[in-house]
Amino acid sequence: MRVDRLYVLTGTLALALWAAACNGGNGPGPGGQEDAGIDGGGTPTGDGGGTDADGGARDFACNVAQQEGCADGQDCYFADLADGGTGSRCFEAECDVVAQDCAQDERCTYAMENGVTQRRCVAPGTADEGAPCTLAPGDGGLAYDTCRQGLFCREAPDGTGSGFTCQRLCHATTQCGNASECNTVLRLEGTDELPLVCGPPSRVCNPFGDDCEAPLSCYPSTSGPLCAGSGNRTEGQSCDFSNQCAPGSACVNAGGGLTCRPLCQPGGTPACSTGSCRALDGNPGVGACVP
Repeated sequence: MRVDRLYVLTGTLALALWAAACNGGNGPGPGGQEDAGIDGGGTPTGDGGGTDADGGARDFACNVAQQEGCADGQDCYFADLADGGTGSRCFEAECDVVAQDCAQDERCTYAMENGVTQRRCVAPGTADEGAPCTLAPGDGGLAYDTCRQGLFCREAPDGTGSGFTCQRLCHATTQCGNASECNTVLRLEGTDELPLVCGPPSRVCNPFGDDCEAPLSCYPSTSGPLCAGSGNRTEGQSCDFSNQCAPGSACVNAGGGLTCRPLCQPGGTPACSTGSCRALDGNPGVGACVP
C-alpha cells in the first residue's frame, strides 16, 4: 500500500531550524566592547529559491548551502525579512567570508566602520580556531577581530569555556569538522546579512517527550527530531521554519504552502482531533495533522 508522506521543509527539501540563544540576546563584544551585537542560534540546514506549491514567491531568493541563484559579484546569505520572517538574499560585497577570495595576504571578514558592517578584505589576524580573540580597531577607522582567515570571533558555545573564541564561518555543514554542524547564526549590527558559523551538533530528542531544556523544544527535521528554540505560531498560520511554530507542531507543506500543523503519531497516540495524520519524511513514527 502506498503511503502519502509530508515533507518537512522550507526551500527545497530541508527543514530550517532557528534556535534561540542561550544568553537571550545581544551582549558585549570581544574585549568588553559592543562588537556586532552577536546573537547565536541554530539555523537552516538548507534552502532554495522558486515558488511555493500555491504559486506564491518564496522568501528564499537563493541557495545558501550551495551558493546558487545569485548574479556574478553577489553571494547568498540568510537575512531577516521586513515581515519578521527569515529568508535568503543575494548581497554584493568585496569578498565572501567562506570562499576567502581576497588577495593572498588578506582575509575576508566582517568589518565595522561608522556603524556600517560589511564584508571587507583586511589584514589577517593571528588567532587560530578555538583560540581567544578580541575586536581590534584597524587603520582607517575599520574595526574587525583578531582571528585568522575563515574564522570569526564570537562568544564560545556552551560547555566549551567562557569568553570569545575564533569559530569557523560556513555556508554548509560540509565546511565544518566532523564534530560540528553549520548551525549557528551571527546577528551583526550594521548589516542585514545573517552569516553562519560551525557549532555543536543539535541534540536528538523525542517530539512527544520533554527531553529538551527550556527555551528549547523538540521539532522534526530532515535528519530527525532535534532540540531548537520554541516558537509560538498556531495551527494554520504560515511559517518558514518548524520551530516558528508552537511546541508540539511543525511547519509542513501539505499542498497549499507552508503552515504550522499539530504533531501526531501515525496509527498511535497522540492522534489528530481533526484531519488525518500523515507521516513526516525522515522522521519515523512522527506525523502531522492535515485537513
